[in-house]
Amino acid sequence: MAHIFTYGSLMFPLVWQRVVAGEYRSAIASVHGFRRVAVRNKEHPALIICKGANPLQGRVYLDVSDDDIARLDEFETSRYARVSVVVDCDDAPVTAFAYLALNLSELTNDDWDVAQFERQGLERFMSTYVAQHAPKT
Repeated sequence: MAHIFTYGSLMFPLVWQRVVAGEYRSAIASVHGFRRVAVRNKEHPALIICKGANPLQGRVYLDVSDDDIARLDEFETSRYARVSVVVDCDDAPVTAFAYLALNLSELTNDDWDVAQFERQGLERFMSTYVAQHAPKT
């Protein structure tokens, strides 16, 4: 079991629950030294290392099973690497996994807009990317 820090589409319960089989406690958390950027022509973001960046807020899911971590690995594809990060959760540091972008040539220099994703991209993301990449139940 491990904690998983999410910073993009997986922060949304609709997406998270479609990918994992278990139910997990979660909390708002932030990470330092990273940036959340847009992926060219996609709804979802990517996480990149960025020294000196402002804290990046996301959601950490606690005590995720190994089976569900494998499901998340499948969902993230080979374009992302699962890495260990330290996140601030309830004013305490917690070690968690996050998915770091490997697809650097596909990234923009624009910050990913969470609110815009929720308003305009979530439904399309569910019917395209999630439909193609979420593990079959």
